[in-house]
Amino acid sequence: MKGIRSKLIIYTSLLMIILLVFNVLLQSNILNRYYSNTEKDKLISYAQIIEKNLLTPNKLTSETEKISSTLNARISIYDGSGNIIFKEYSHMMGMTGKIMNIEKNYLYDVLNGKIIYRTDEIMLRQSKIISLGYPAKYNGDTFAIFIHIPTVEINNAITNISKQFTYLLLIAIILSFLGAYLISNKFTKPIIEINTAAKKISKGDYNVRLKIKTNDEIEELSNTINSMAENLSKTEKLRRDFIANVTHEFRTPLGIIKGYAEALYDDIVPFEERKEYIQSIIEEVDRLNKLVNENLELSKIESGNINLKFQRINLYDLINEIRDKVKIIKGNRNIIISGKDVFIEGDIDYLEMAILNIISNSIKHTKDDGIIEIYISNEGKPKIEIKDNGEGIEEKHLPFIFERFYRVKEKGVGGLGLSIAKEIIKLHNGTIEVESKVGEGTTFIIQFN
Repeated sequence: MKGIRSKLIIYTSLLMIILLVFNVLLQSNILNRYYSNTEKDKLISYAQIIEKNLLTPNKLTSETEKISSTLNARISIYDGSGNIIFKEYSHMMGMTGKIMNIEKNYLYDVLNGKIIYRTDEIMLRQSKIISLGYPAKYNGDTFAIFIHIPTVEINNAITNISKQFTYLLLIAIILSFLGAYLISNKFTKPIIEINTAAKKISKGDYNVRLKIKTNDEIEELSNTINSMAENLSKTEKLRRDFIANVTHEFRTPLGIIKGYAEALYDDIVPFEERKEYIQSIIEEVDRLNKLVNENLELSKIESGNINLKFQRINLYDLINEIRDKVKIIKGNRNIIISGKDVFIEGDIDYLEMAILNIISNSIKHTKDDGIIEIYISNEGKPKIEIKDNGEGIEEKHLPFIFERFYRVKEKGVGGLGLSIAKEIIKLHNGTIEVESKVGEGTTFIIQFN
């Protein structure tokens, strides 16, 4: 299979050669026409000189001899009756028969006022003779002047020029091949680089980066390939991290379940502690079940396979309801809600899930006697601020806390809860941002458009 470079070289070279050959043929044709027209004008000018001296025998003889010698020509003059009255046959003696036939065939046309100019072949280069028949008028009488010249000199001139054209054509063809190679190489090199990069990416090498600067669609394509490789690299990292995190999250409860179950099976647990062991197993199973459900829920949200049931929601009332639901887990933490009634269109169940996950996260990372402040406002856009005075998050971790299972050291800062919250808020045409300082607390800012 021929590569694009070979095809481009071949097609470009063929196109250039065709154009060059056509140009040479055209120039050759123009050259023939130019010489033909030039000779015609020259012969007419000489015929007009003869015309002026028709009735001056001595001068006519000297002028025709001069013209005949200059042009290496044969000259004949006929009167109105078709009789030859003058001839200068000192040249072209070998073509007398052909010349006489020409004059005989065209004599009366010339006497009737028609200028005859012909060669004995279609193309001037193949002709051996050029003939001019010129109608002359003098004192009311009509005469026919015939001038015949050989084409040897003209043919030699045309042949020499044609040879030069041929040499130029050969040089041009060589240059066209060289130009086609350089052009095709310049054009196809970035395409070959893109193809090579695409093959590497298809094999899982996402570190490929193209450096193509062509200021056109090829550069745009290379930038797209780079962006795709970068995104695939991030996706692959997220996939590996996800597998590692899921494995880590599942390993602990599974280990606990297995340990407790083996202890119960081996009957080494005192009777009075069996209930606690069974309760621990149930709690770990619930934890696993929660992880599975959250992961399925997040996957469903990200894929868009959920049907949101939009209705008019009062955010102030919704957050009050959520506060009531977290009473069991909030301990002694004080949750303060302030603001006013703010209405938006949304799915109440999913919005409750998102805000509940954020508040639960604040509770988890705030001391038992801490404070969580929630402020609802509508200054142009509906906004919810959830602020705690907990342990806070280092600035370097802030861009990643909404990723699945993201952890700060051994502290569970992210998990799936914040990831789910962010996706739900996005589905409601909203944004979520986080501000935090270590030791001072964290603020989540939710804003709806």
